[in-house]
Amino acid sequence: MSDEFDKLKTKQEISLKMKKLLMILTFCLCFSGVNAAGMVPDRNTNWGEKLALYLPNRLLDALDLFSVTLGVGPVAEVRLMGTRLVDIGAGFSASTYKLYKDHNRQYGIGVEEGWYWSFIVVGEEEYALREGSLLVDKYVECRAGVPTPEMRVYDYFDGPRDFWAIGGSLGFIIDAGVYLHPVEWVDFALGFFLVDIREDDLNFDSFDR
Repeated sequence: MSDEFDKLKTKQEISLKMKKLLMILTFCLCFSGVNAAGMVPDRNTNWGEKLALYLPNRLLDALDLFSVTLGVGPVAEVRLMGTRLVDIGAGFSASTYKLYKDHNRQYGIGVEEGWYWSFIVVGEEEYALREGSLLVDKYVECRAGVPTPEMRVYDYFDGPRDFWAIGGSLGFIIDAGVYLHPVEWVDFALGFFLVDIREDDLNFDSFDR
């Protein structure tokens, strides 16, 4: 009986040590991944700069949480989107003028034209923003099939369209769209801890451009 108890105790001790080792390894891997992704400021971080611009950057991050567009012209559109992976709708536009408060801090006016249809992940699109003011990114998207985040228009840092957007658009002659940006919500929350996963916080060099 004593031998069985000792064996059981030994197994429990080994199991406990293994669990501790796994926890340590997991922590090290996670920390390494986070640091490699730039989520942990390095020794060269200018903390004075971050603190001086803390409030302006939190305000800008809050504005990034959503986008709104308003257009007028020969346009007809109905769309409901739960990221580009769940996109249902169709639309047509011929030189429609739009006002933008859009993804990746696009503010201004532009002219859109083209057509698209989508059912879940399957669809076709020939759509373009042909003209735009200074802060509006012009683009052309021609595709058939499933969109992917690797496409230039969905670039994580400076693409004109957000692959992960959730929302919808509706219009006939007058068109409006409202979208939320989940990645921006994460960036906004982490920003309070001076973590900038979108790499869009202002710094002193931003005012020299």
